[in-house]
Amino acid sequence: MKKILQLVLLITVVTSCEQSKKYEYVEIGLKESLFGGTERDEKEAVTIRAKNDSIAYLEAYQKFCISEKVSQDMKETLGSSSSVPTDFKLIDEEGNNVALLANFDGIDSLKNEVRNRIFKMKNSLKETVENNKREKIKDFKNTVQIDSAKIKELDKYFTSETDEFDPNALVWHKPKSAPKYTNRNGIYCYFQSNDGMPSNLRLRMQYHADDWLFIQKVQFSIDGKAYEFIPRDTETDSGNGGRIWEWFDEGMGKSNTELLNALANAKSAKMKLIGRQYYKVKTITNNQIRDIKRSLDLYKAMGGTY
Repeated sequence: MKKILQLVLLITVVTSCEQSKKYEYVEIGLKESLFGGTERDEKEAVTIRAKNDSIAYLEAYQKFCISEKVSQDMKETLGSSSSVPTDFKLIDEEGNNVALLANFDGIDSLKNEVRNRIFKMKNSLKETVENNKREKIKDFKNTVQIDSAKIKELDKYFTSETDEFDPNALVWHKPKSAPKYTNRNGIYCYFQSNDGMPSNLRLRMQYHADDWLFIQKVQFSIDGKAYEFIPRDTETDSGNGGRIWEWFDEGMGKSNTELLNALANAKSAKMKLIGRQYYKVKTITNNQIRDIKRSLDLYKAMGGTY
């Protein structure tokens, strides 16, 4: 990324005191709106000084291509970009938008050369992220205590599937007893690993019935003690002759440690699924409790903490 931002100007010009014309480069793009969707994103003006309009335009076009490449690299590496460049303005000292008027000999071939050279550059952000991941995994393996015997003991109870579409070849570890489809009742924990390093411990709950609840929160009664969990997002669907299903799939952190440990070690447990107007009480079965414990035990045996 730094290499792109520090790219030397591709158009060679002779610097002289005559290069005194001043232009304002304004980049325009789209960014995610706080209220959903996208909105226009106009950046602060950047000053360009050049001898004439043609040279100024090519420098502005280069800046725009660099921003496009940065946005593309961010999307490829991180899955999203904070802003996507769509156009630019180049305002001269008289207030004219030179970008709309640019038309000089060889403009198309020069633009193609600028664009090709920039987009042929490596994704240095991706290289940095991948190097950091490799170092993190290396440090993890050098410092964490891995219980190989426990992993071997528990492995038979899990499916370990590699995500074929993930460039990092992430592996998902799920209890074999977990519902294969969303239109089934169930509650379970699962997680992912990258080259043996566990992360992203999750709790999934699925509700399948005849009537909607539109679940907003879940209250647990575990061995006589009450707990509450509010999912950030609950999904819904319907089919099969009017049957409905609702579910959430949430990442677990330190704030959930007490609830997870209580579920894993419960002698008896129930959950109250509270919707907009109605609720439903479901018993958490001994098999479900057992598999939650196995998921947490495997996660810890592989070196995970929560």
